[in-house]
Amino acid sequence: MIYTETNMVSLIKKSGMKINDSSEYIKILIGVLLFVFSFSLDVFGETKEMTIDVNHEYTNAAFSITWEQYDQEADVEIASPDGKTYSKKDTPNAFYQAPGEVVVTVGQAAQGQWKVKVTGNSLGKIDINVGQIPNSLVIDTFTVKENGDKYEAEYSVSDCPDNIYVEIFADTDDKGFDGDEVYSGQNGANGTVELNMERVLSGEYHFYIRISYNGIYKRQYSDSVISYQKKDVTEKVQDVAGGKYNDGYYISWTYENEYDDFKVYVWDKDMNLKTVDEIEGEGFYYGEFDTDENGNDEEKVYLAVVYADKRSNYDKIEVLSNTRTDAEVTFDLDEDITSHKFIEGKVESNGDCIIDAFLNGERKLEHETETGSYRVIMSDGDNEVIFLVTDEDGNKQEFVKKIYVDTVVPALSVTDDLNNLVTSKSYVYVSGYSENGAIVTLNGKEIDLQKGYFNEKVDLGLGKNEIELVACDLAGNKTVYKATVSYEINKKGRMELYILTIISIVLGIIYIVVFARGIKKRRRAK
Repeated sequence: MIYTETNMVSLIKKSGMKINDSSEYIKILIGVLLFVFSFSLDVFGETKEMTIDVNHEYTNAAFSITWEQYDQEADVEIASPDGKTYSKKDTPNAFYQAPGEVVVTVGQAAQGQWKVKVTGNSLGKIDINVGQIPNSLVIDTFTVKENGDKYEAEYSVSDCPDNIYVEIFADTDDKGFDGDEVYSGQNGANGTVELNMERVLSGEYHFYIRISYNGIYKRQYSDSVISYQKKDVTEKVQDVAGGKYNDGYYISWTYENEYDDFKVYVWDKDMNLKTVDEIEGEGFYYGEFDTDENGNDEEKVYLAVVYADKRSNYDKIEVLSNTRTDAEVTFDLDEDITSHKFIEGKVESNGDCIIDAFLNGERKLEHETETGSYRVIMSDGDNEVIFLVTDEDGNKQEFVKKIYVDTVVPALSVTDDLNNLVTSKSYVYVSGYSENGAIVTLNGKEIDLQKGYFNEKVDLGLGKNEIELVACDLAGNKTVYKATVSYEINKKGRMELYILTIISIVLGIIYIVVFARGIKKRRRAK
């Protein structure tokens, strides 16, 4: 919001009285009728109260309270010697409040002790002034424009003496009244003056005017912004580009000397200077859009870069927060861990674009202009693959894939090598060890590991038996152990088997005979 002191309803409702800031002007004014008390104190997160001994009676007085940290809010309460209280709640019409300033109209001010109480957090230095208001000093118009090689300010002030002191400042934003002076002089109520821009660097400027008389002043910003470039400067940073970068913004440039220092300017949509960052020996700057209380990004920013150690002009770059590159990159690997030594990124775009690819910060693909699939060779361990697509407007979008490459097969060992084993037992035990995290299968069936160890029973059939033990890690690497085990029966065993077979046959015959007789008996019984 632009802070403007205009349209005074009462004589001093919109006054600012600050003797400390204008004492040098009082010396040159004739007929000073104003008698002013001025006090200073510091307030940091508490309430301060000051007693002002007024030994002069005012017919039309006001208190002006200003504080250093103008973005902080403060509550002000004033009590007269007869006990009358002035506050925003009790006497709202007597209060005028702006960032960093409160003016309280008290009218006729009696002699005696007045009490001023100021409450706020981290207000910094506070000035309290009281004085007589001779005129309201209404700033009706104030404009600044470029006129050929000159910059001129035109102003008009009403309800003021014929002779006022005029100051004009160039500010990097439209708040705070903390700019650089580009004009000062004793003038009439209306006029056009030429601004001295020699001490001002190239930049985007909001101008404000300050008029004062007898220690009372008024200030007002112009509605327009002037883009000022030095007329006698031809130096510019070369090959400047910029735009959206993922969810933020960037500006890049070419530099020949690694010891060159630069300054990057960032303005908001109203051309208020947000930041000035110094960059040493680099040609790139990245920033994030600010968000409002609802989490929405600011609409846009403007960017520029200049040399830090010499005067230079610049070109502005506008970046909109809702811009996005019309491109997409898909990777052929979805998982986060793999045994593959390469990854492919497929780039698709609806317009012209430039494609770069990086592996762990090292450029692997530079300024390709054809869409399609590109392969990046990776190494064992952690890998961060970035495909950077830049559209024809300079906007950039990163597509990132973080993947762990593991080409080492998992450990797998068996306690006893069973390959070519001949046994007369109908089973064997397969025991051994594999690394943690590996999945181990025995003949296709997953087995449990206890701290990496296993011991599994395998039933055998007569003749040759194939045993396959497989360990597979998360990356898909496999270690395989195979063995052939023969189950054979010896002479004693064959005799035992023969006897058991005969017994089984006899028992079977007996069972059949008994079963048949039982059926006949049941039929006779019927």
